[in-house]
Amino acid sequence: MTPVPDNRQPSISRRLITFSVVFVSVTMLVAAVILYLIVASVVREQVDQRLDTQIEGLRGALSIGANGNAVVNASMDGPPFDRQGSGWYWQVLGSGIEITSLSLAGATIDNPPPPFDWRHTLSGEPQKLDKTAFHGETLYSRTAKEIVGEKTVDITVTAPRSALAAPARRALMWLIPVMAFLGASLVAGIFWQVRYGLYPLHQLASNLSAISAGTRDRVSSAEVAELKPVTREINRLIEQNAERLALTRLHFANLAHALKTPVASLSVALDPANDPAGELRALVDRIDQRIRYHLSRARKIASGGINAATSIKPRVDDLLLVMSRVYADRGIEAKADIPIDLKVACAVEDLDEILGNLIDNAFKWARGNVDISARKDGADIVLTIADDGQGIADTNVAEAFLPGKRLDETVPGDGLGLTIVKELVELYGGEIKLLPLENGGTVWSLILSNATF
Repeated sequence: MTPVPDNRQPSISRRLITFSVVFVSVTMLVAAVILYLIVASVVREQVDQRLDTQIEGLRGALSIGANGNAVVNASMDGPPFDRQGSGWYWQVLGSGIEITSLSLAGATIDNPPPPFDWRHTLSGEPQKLDKTAFHGETLYSRTAKEIVGEKTVDITVTAPRSALAAPARRALMWLIPVMAFLGASLVAGIFWQVRYGLYPLHQLASNLSAISAGTRDRVSSAEVAELKPVTREINRLIEQNAERLALTRLHFANLAHALKTPVASLSVALDPANDPAGELRALVDRIDQRIRYHLSRARKIASGGINAATSIKPRVDDLLLVMSRVYADRGIEAKADIPIDLKVACAVEDLDEILGNLIDNAFKWARGNVDISARKDGADIVLTIADDGQGIADTNVAEAFLPGKRLDETVPGDGLGLTIVKELVELYGGEIKLLPLENGGTVWSLILSNATF
């Protein structure tokens, strides 16, 4: 079975959070173990103190009786040494001496020999015994030697193992949820710390996306000192790129004007009279196609540095203001119904050139009205420019976009405007249509991509 590849990209936040979770988990585990050992040590010390206190009590109560035997002069069978099978036992054993607690019920415990220790031997302090057992139960015991009269006796006091383990287990039952809650709190704090700490990077990425989409022209100043040099360098590169693109567009515009106008003029000048075989016209068409192809590719490269997002309404309003003044003597009424939020993926200069030619044509041919509207159609923007002029015959629609072709010689022009418009629209992947109206007039339908970033 082929394993499914992991397409997740490396993430700084994921690395930080993963490392922090592992580190906190290990730290909490180690801390819990250490605290458990500390609690177990404290419990053991308390049990040792209790057993040593019992040994010291027995030492003080031992004496030689009237018959010469060792006796305990005080009651040393207080709880829990008075309950049989409790594990809390004491005994005093020596040569001919056998004194036990009530909990032993007359029985004795076989003690293993204590390890030799000079400190306990010289000081007489009680010491721990290993593996003391009674009736199959392992006991925790301490023992000490005492001289009674002329006899040496062993004083042994025991406690059940549960006296050591039970308090530690109870402490652990509280310790586990407390450490889990503390660890979860630390992980949550680390998560929010990473999110808050990396927020400036997310904001910078958002600004760069907005610049790429054309909705911003600069990166906003960073709020943190570490990113301020980065934002300054990015803005400097953006400015340099914009300057280079402007120069490139200027050079391409000059080149287009220098090449296309002579080629278009040559194409118009050639006719069946001076080129009966059509060879020169075919050659000119081939040159024109190659020029269009390479200029189109070059213009795409020049326009592709930063995606454009141009609002339609401000451009149309400016052009209508200009055209209304140019054709003021015609008394043409122009109306524009364009939502303010509509944008097209087109550079401002190119959109001005497209709309300028179409609106100029509409004012040239209109009798009294020019209507401009725009609407969103899925991923596209459909913009229409209609006039109430004399219209155009269906048979002449295809000729309107030919270079140098003028359908009415009485109107000023060079016949290249619509050709340029068509090339620009197609450059941006759009479409332009000329629709004659039955009752006179024409409608230009322009389709360009919607700039929804």
